[in-house]
Amino acid sequence: MAGLTVDQLAAFREDGYLVVEDVLSADDLAGIEDEYRDILDRVTAGLVSKGRIPPPRGKSFSERYVEAMQHIDDMYTLYQHLDICLPMVKELDHSHTMNTGPAVFHLLTNPRLLDIAESVIGPEIYSNPVQHTRIKPPARYLPDTVTDSNIAATTWHQDNGVINPEADGTDMLTVWVAVTDATVENGCLIVERGSHREDLTMHCPGTAASATTYIPEGIIDRERVVPLEVGAGGVVLLHKLTEHASLSNHSESIRWSFDLRYQPIGQPTGRSVFPGFVARSEAHPEQALTDPGEWANLWWQARDRIVSGEVRWQFNTRWDANARLPICA
Repeated sequence: MAGLTVDQLAAFREDGYLVVEDVLSADDLAGIEDEYRDILDRVTAGLVSKGRIPPPRGKSFSERYVEAMQHIDDMYTLYQHLDICLPMVKELDHSHTMNTGPAVFHLLTNPRLLDIAESVIGPEIYSNPVQHTRIKPPARYLPDTVTDSNIAATTWHQDNGVINPEADGTDMLTVWVAVTDATVENGCLIVERGSHREDLTMHCPGTAASATTYIPEGIIDRERVVPLEVGAGGVVLLHKLTEHASLSNHSESIRWSFDLRYQPIGQPTGRSVFPGFVARSEAHPEQALTDPGEWANLWWQARDRIVSGEVRWQFNTRWDANARLPICA
């Protein structure tokens, strides 16, 4: 296992975060971009044929994505095709979609990522379904009304604060994967060092549609805030109680990352309506999921059960009462 060193693990436990450079190879990143370029070309071609957007002129994925987003009023028109999780909209139906392509599955099960996760949570690894793609265009191209953290700056929060309370005891690890370089200029993560050693912080409720649950800025200890720049192919590890946010993108191109989460097998995920899977097991290796198609089917079956009413479509409501607090106004 080529996981974390003793010193890296000690730093993670001390600070609540860790930057690890050069985890994914150039081939890993190329496979992801190829899959996403195909999706973007397919979806934008449909929007062009309907007169929703003009034909794109850019050559790169970044250029074509930014062009499309400038002409779309509802971000989900395009973005739901790119995210790796069903959209958290109030009324889910069979028109809602996501990316369940093989490149994403191979990312979730990448041996280097699993080695790192194993260093922290042990060899019985479950892929938690609270996961997202973040493709953030330069902020100047976004309307002021856009606050969704998939494409705009991410507000302060703890990952434990945005899941349902039954998973408060789960040993959830966030593995934040950089597909492009993440810099202060283009909106890298920022964290409050050592905040994981404190209790769950109060959050203010966001809207169900955009999942903008947040910690008020006034609570953050700015003297402990650290920017986490990382190169493409690197990762940032976050403890579930580490307070973090992201900066706005003021560069000329997109800032692209994935939020992946892992936990020990058998613990609640905090979003039980979505499907996780066994990614690695030393005790029962035969239980690890290896088929991208099977993983994709888990998501489409979950959508069908939610739409039919077989399972309840449920959002995190633990912070709703805080809406009346002056600090959340």
